[in-house]
Amino acid sequence: MLAWIVAAVLALATPAVTVVDDDGRPVSATVRFVAANGAVDAVRADASGAATPDTGFAAASATVDAPGFVSVTVTLAGTPVRVVLHRVTPVIGAVRVATGSVQSLHRLPFSASVLDATAIRDSPARTSDALLRDLPGFDRDRSNSMFTNYGQLRVSFDGAGNDRGVVLADGLPAQDAFGGQVDWIAYPPGEIARAELLRGAGSALYGSGAVGGVLALDTRAPPSSALAPPQGFVALGGGGLGASDAQLFYATPVGARLAASLWTSTLQEAYKDQPPGYLTPVDQVSRSQGDATQLRLRTIGGPSTFDASVLFSTDAQAEGRPNYSFGRTLQQFSLGYAHAGERATTSVQTYVRDTTVLNVADQFPTTPGVLRYVQHVPTFESGVFASWLLPGEHLDLEARADAREVHGISDQRGAGGVLQSLGSGTQAIDGVAFQARLHGGPFEALLGARYDAVTFADGVMESVSKGVTTTTDAPTRTDEAVSPRVALRYDLSPSVALRASSGGGFRAPFLNELLRGFQVGAVTEAPNIALVPERSGSDSVGFDVAGGRSRLAFDVTDTRVNDAIAFVTLTPTLQQRQNVSHTRTDGADATFTTLLSACTRLRVAGQTQYARVIAGPAASVGKRLAYVPDREATVGIDTSSGSARFGADASFLGAAFADDLNTEPLNSALLIGAHVTTPLASGATLTLDAENLTNRVYLSSVDRLGPPGSLNLRVTFPLGARPTTAPPPRC
Repeated sequence: MLAWIVAAVLALATPAVTVVDDDGRPVSATVRFVAANGAVDAVRADASGAATPDTGFAAASATVDAPGFVSVTVTLAGTPVRVVLHRVTPVIGAVRVATGSVQSLHRLPFSASVLDATAIRDSPARTSDALLRDLPGFDRDRSNSMFTNYGQLRVSFDGAGNDRGVVLADGLPAQDAFGGQVDWIAYPPGEIARAELLRGAGSALYGSGAVGGVLALDTRAPPSSALAPPQGFVALGGGGLGASDAQLFYATPVGARLAASLWTSTLQEAYKDQPPGYLTPVDQVSRSQGDATQLRLRTIGGPSTFDASVLFSTDAQAEGRPNYSFGRTLQQFSLGYAHAGERATTSVQTYVRDTTVLNVADQFPTTPGVLRYVQHVPTFESGVFASWLLPGEHLDLEARADAREVHGISDQRGAGGVLQSLGSGTQAIDGVAFQARLHGGPFEALLGARYDAVTFADGVMESVSKGVTTTTDAPTRTDEAVSPRVALRYDLSPSVALRASSGGGFRAPFLNELLRGFQVGAVTEAPNIALVPERSGSDSVGFDVAGGRSRLAFDVTDTRVNDAIAFVTLTPTLQQRQNVSHTRTDGADATFTTLLSACTRLRVAGQTQYARVIAGPAASVGKRLAYVPDREATVGIDTSSGSARFGADASFLGAAFADDLNTEPLNSALLIGAHVTTPLASGATLTLDAENLTNRVYLSSVDRLGPPGSLNLRVTFPLGARPTTAPPPRC
């Protein structure tokens, strides 16, 4: 009887260990419980990350191991212990965006790149487009979303050209469906947990716009286990450029089957962003503020998961003189369902989003500060996206279907509210895709195709000239496209892989291009309801070499676009979007990642690309594509020493042009930044971010200067439980 009592007491005194990663997700780790006499009881953590020694085993300590994580040993003192394992800094990452299922970068038949949690955490970037200049293949890298015309916030991947890339955030479209721009303020870098980029043809899986690739962003989410304690942080910062920022993140289980997370942030900056040719006597300092809030709910504890999310953001830019400003709001509601069955995985997502853009323009250069027009652009969009994945030993099958509808209005009025122009219309984009991936031994083949139908309806344009109103009704039309792709990979050895791919794609014109006109300075940019979709073809070959501590990848690409949409200069004061005959981009890129020590990772990437018009209007033939740099390069380093962390990056932005005739050059620039984080008392941390250390003056667009050098200091206070964490490796 006494033995049973002693055993029961020991069992009650022996604590359970719960193992999670940095994001609060359970880790299937091996926990080796060690008694005072040296006896060992090895236990595998269950699906919730929990492990408990055998009844009667009096554990004094536990060593926790999991592949890809730093091992940790903790002392057990009679209470349950939650252990947070830090991931080993990876040399070879993995992405889902390329094929629809998680695959190693080394074993992909496509070129892809990733910014993992370590690279994001160690970046000094204050905006997400600045952060993404470290992502190989991301062309839109001049990094000025706090101070630019919202219409300039577009993406190009692998030199394909603006608007020829799809951006997803948590699986849903992040681009405005009316105009194609990305509201980067709605996805601040502190909320981004991961960024993946498929480089090359992606329309066969993702549809319209994925000509040059697909960028997938993952944001912070609720915990996936009811055992995870509440956790989060509050951060307050400020510094140069009139900058200040505040961030709050909190994630917690809400009962046994529900978890929630909240992110909210605000960011302010101020500097004179007008280049010399755009300065006027009435200019003052430009000021900008961006706010973002996202609330997420998720069910936990079963094979089926339901997600609900509410996202709200605002962005206000005062450009330094009267009647020259921009403002945006975004409201999004989404629901998601995912089921992981014994064999297949099914997911469905749906969303509704309302956005509003307010563009106030003055009469520059004739009478700066005097109102030219107020342009109001509300957009209403909704969509549903479904996917089904059946993995197998040698064959993976995937199907996707989606439907998206958008209605947008562009209303432009002058002084006194007098109508100048009005455009409105509706667009429906529906598609279905199928893909088969054969894999076994050293060989892999992927075959896929997608059918899309894009319907443009209810298109109306009104313009007023000298008191006379002209109305144009656009006929309803449906454009159809089939986008195939094929890819092959062959392993010469476990460390050397060869790959080749070819794919077709298309991009339907945005309602913005069909219906909305606007003015930049004295130049009118006119719409064109006769635009037809772009059609494209992309080919790529490359190799990938992976060692124990390094990875080298090299790829050569060729992207051709027919019926390419571009602004064509008709007169010195008039440009119009038109389908030019052909554009072509020849490029080559290389990435290299290596561990210099257990605590230090070096990332290097470089790209050259020749993106130009090869057929079309005589004045445009041979001209380079607007806003596509001829060269790009990044060098980044992530390191730690004890509990302190350090990150630095250098990004070379190659020369580009802001117009189709290449008369408005954007100078090249080498931008250098650094990030240092050190612990304070009570678990707080102090962070110093330095951006543009050399104070390089460069153009982010023809009428904006990029941010000058700045130093920003931030203090972060943890919220919730203080878990036992894995110590950093000794260096």
